[in-house]
Amino acid sequence: MKRWITMAAALSLAFAVFDRVMARAPQQRGDEVQVVPTGQRAGAVPGRKGATYYALEGQSRRVTTTFADGTTAAAGRTVDGNFTSTLRDATGNEINRVHVARGEGANDTVQYLRPFADPVQALIDANVRPTLDWSNRQSHRLHRDKVTSGAGLRWKDGLMRPDRAEPDGDELTTVRSIETLWPNGLSATTRRVPSKAGDMFDGKPVRGDVLVTTLFRDGVAIGTANYFTFERIFAWKIPGVTEGLIANEHLKGRFGGWMFRPDMVWMNLQTLAMFQWKTAINDGRSAAPAPKPGVLQRIAGFFAPAVRANEEGCDGLHWLDGTNFRYCCDIHDYCYEKNGCSASTWWKVWTSWTCDQCNMQAVWCFAGGGTGHGPLLI
Repeated sequence: MKRWITMAAALSLAFAVFDRVMARAPQQRGDEVQVVPTGQRAGAVPGRKGATYYALEGQSRRVTTTFADGTTAAAGRTVDGNFTSTLRDATGNEINRVHVARGEGANDTVQYLRPFADPVQALIDANVRPTLDWSNRQSHRLHRDKVTSGAGLRWKDGLMRPDRAEPDGDELTTVRSIETLWPNGLSATTRRVPSKAGDMFDGKPVRGDVLVTTLFRDGVAIGTANYFTFERIFAWKIPGVTEGLIANEHLKGRFGGWMFRPDMVWMNLQTLAMFQWKTAINDGRSAAPAPKPGVLQRIAGFFAPAVRANEEGCDGLHWLDGTNFRYCCDIHDYCYEKNGCSASTWWKVWTSWTCDQCNMQAVWCFAGGGTGHGPLLI
């Protein structure tokens, strides 16, 4: 305990000194490199998808979106990172295709192809990060907007839309279900189900829609996950692997609740990732011993299910991806890689001072609400 306090005090002092130095620093020139202190969040925006989300999305081989109007878009990824979405009507006739060619960020291009019509090609907006789901939604929007040329197209809410286009409907009104295929026979399908009178969860009535996810391995259902949109509860159960729930109340007191709104694609990726991570742990490839009771366990346990392995993004903490806690996980994983630490060092307190520093930085970051400056309330 004394050692923990010493480390925490040292970190706090370091951050305080750096803040004072930075406050007195002269105005930077435009060509100067702006250095950010270790432990201070930089670049991440709370509520937006982070590095782990896109790493998981990159494992997706195919995403199929069924829309409320009866059309279906299926997007597949090739080995070079490019992908194509094909939109079909309810009878299977092809309506259009959207092909994404990955360049170097600013050079990504999108092609809009329709049978017996001239193609439309455009540079993808620098603020848009194309995914398989994005290409499906873009294909559907171009069809619904009756786009026939590139004239008058504008970027609106991350999609190419005509000047005259009305605001796009959200997932609630436009999407029925989304299926995500991963390697090794894994897949997940999420659909939106309206709750009915008498529906209960954990002994309490359920209101609003429920995002229902089914996890498959080689076509056989092996688990489920649900997000109750009104109650804001994410619950999962993969028998023999993992189960649990995260409610808005778990985050409300300190952070105001969920910092992003789970959607169908997130549900698929999160469920697939939890199965992958926990299976690896159960198989002993990255297992760690049961946590020892103490302040480290109590603080880390407040934020997420037990962290048991050094997978990308602090493992069980991936549900925090898209929040300001993303930075804490990135710093922890980088520190582990640099110093040759393993998953077991999360809970073997104190066996390696260098690895303990990695853990302490992560926990200190969580306790500071992702700022890196320690607890919000000391």
